[in-house]
Parts: sequence; structure tokens; C-alpha cells
Amino acid sequence: LLEQIWLPLPAFDALAASDTAAWGDLLYPVYAERCGVFVQRAVDEITFAPFTAAQARPLGLAPGHPAAVVTRSAFDLAGRCVEHRITRGDAHAFHYTVTLT
Repeated sequence: LLEQIWLPLPAFDALAASDTAAWGDLLYPVYAERCGVFVQRAVDEITFAPFTAAQARPLGLAPGHPAAVVTRSAFDLAGRCVEHRITRGDAHAFHYTVTLT
């Protein structure tokens, strides 16, 4: 997967100098533990588009290969957007499961 994540400063200043290798696989616990930011909800939009050459290269795919694109906005307990994320992956390997409660 190829991810771009935007986080507002100064709320996430504590992450700027930290070692990303120590973060683990899940970011929301890191946001809570290191920055005091708790994600309450997130909104995902799923689309499909071709990879550009720059996007395809790190994934070992050809430019123009179909990509699944998930755009996420995550919100804290006060309703503020605290994360904007775009994740791209191989559309041929895309799988989506959701559970609504």
C-alpha cells in the first residue's frame, strides 16, 4: 500500500521527531498515546483510478495499473478533522469488508 497522511500541527508535533519504526501497525493508538488525540469516527470514500508512474514505482507496478483509492477523513471527540489520508493499492488485490453496528 502507498499512503499519504496529513495531520494538523501543533496537535501532532510529538510525532515529528519520533521513530516511526516504534509506532506499530495501528496509528490511532499512537495518536492517543503520544499526542492525546482520540479518533472517534472516520469517513472513507472508495474510488478507482490508474496509478501514476511515481505512485506505481514503489509498489513494483506499471504506470496506469488500476488502483483502489481510499480517502479517509478522521475526526476527534469534538468533531474536528484530525487526519486526512489517501491510501492506494493494487485494485486487482482489493477486498473490502465492513461491519455496521
